[in-house]
Amino acid sequence: MSRILVDENILGAESLLAPLGEVVRFRGRSLRRTDLDGAQALLVRSVTKVNADLLAGTNVRFVGSATIGTDHLDIPWLESAGIAWSNAPGSNAPSVVDYCLSAFCVMPAVLEGLLRGERVGIIGYGNVGSRLHRRLEGLGISCIAYDPFLTPQQCPIKAPLDTVLACPVVSVHTPLTLDGPFPTSRMLTADQICQMAPKAVLLNAGRGEVLANATLKAVRAQRSDIRLALDVWEGEPAIDSALLSEAELATPHIAGYSQDGKWQGLLHIGRALAAQLGCALSEPEDNGVLAVAPSVDVSGVTDKADLIRRVTLAAYDVRRDHEALTAGLRNIEDLAKTFDQLRREYPARREVASVRTTGEEWLPPALRVTLAAMRKL
Repeated sequence: MSRILVDENILGAESLLAPLGEVVRFRGRSLRRTDLDGAQALLVRSVTKVNADLLAGTNVRFVGSATIGTDHLDIPWLESAGIAWSNAPGSNAPSVVDYCLSAFCVMPAVLEGLLRGERVGIIGYGNVGSRLHRRLEGLGISCIAYDPFLTPQQCPIKAPLDTVLACPVVSVHTPLTLDGPFPTSRMLTADQICQMAPKAVLLNAGRGEVLANATLKAVRAQRSDIRLALDVWEGEPAIDSALLSEAELATPHIAGYSQDGKWQGLLHIGRALAAQLGCALSEPEDNGVLAVAPSVDVSGVTDKADLIRRVTLAAYDVRRDHEALTAGLRNIEDLAKTFDQLRREYPARREVASVRTTGEEWLPPALRVTLAAMRKL
């Protein structure tokens, strides 16, 4: 029987993968080479760096990452070593879109401004950025996007970076790249960000290293009106306490942490592992691991912003995670420990698309269209 090492934050692995082998849990940042003795497969999340230092000389023949990104995997080395690998593109994208919408709902005046015609600028039009566009477009919110790797046919709302940065809300969803024609590491300068509109919102739910700590602190020193919403941080988990105190919303890299997204990520890499092992994988809908979906009464709602808030916040209220992380400022010495503990002990969270509604028949026709748009993945 195969031995499968699985990150402790990958939901439902025992129930899904039991037919494939023995599931052994590990803590993502603490994995060491000696922990891999006897293991044939390794399933990780983004906090585990997978490279020759970790795997050379082991029996691991498959690596799966239950995440969208791959910057934590040394793919060239894995392929040269004959180790199969898989990630889970798109699996938690709806969860990240929910995070953005929740942020827009709780940051004062943001949602109303967007519904009045203000635009969202999206940096990175991949799995998350494109879904964010579709969700917002369905709600009647206009978007433009910067992604130099895509053609106008691939990104129909493509615009220059300066034009995107002129939007009153800018949402960053790029992977981390260190080289190539358009590296994303520290891609925005303080001067660029300081050209943003008055009281603009800058949200980052991609990778922390895309926006340097020093850059963001310099921006806040020059433009205290610019509002930061940060889920990812340079130097995680040892995040910058000074930058944390400057953010209007600050969360511990949990934008994609819905149970739905975690389950889809496991399914994706579970299929790849089964194929590698030549085994069959039974795929129940959720193996009973998902929490009961929240419900909300929408009868009597006549305002679009009110409907969006009720349904979004019934599924996910970002202020809870903000309060949990900022409480760590009371003990800065343990801030890194707090950051990881919040991720490790993250409570059950379902996606907006799962929310059950009552009283829908009493909604005006236009708001029924809005509700349907919120449920689209």
